[in-house]
Amino acid sequence: MERASISCPEGWELQKRPLAWNRRLDFSDYNETREFLDRLAECSEACGYYPNLNFARTYVVVSVQFDEDAVDAQRRELVAAVQDCERAVRGGQ
Repeated sequence: MERASISCPEGWELQKRPLAWNRRLDFSDYNETREFLDRLAECSEACGYYPNLNFARTYVVVSVQFDEDAVDAQRRELVAAVQDCERAVRGGQ
């Protein structure tokens, strides 16, 4: 596992205590939001980690929390999946 001193991916905010990467994604309408959440649920199930979510009609806040001060591969994989889900929804894939 990597130490917490590393920076988080572009578009994400670093939270130091507890260590987490957070991102707010804004969507044009409920349908886009729902599609993103459905895709994210599939990705979460596939990688075995479920992030904390806060969402409303046109936005989702994703929080990926890490154990202690280390970034593990499983959660880093989910962060990449969040970005893939966002691209898919915005690109209509």
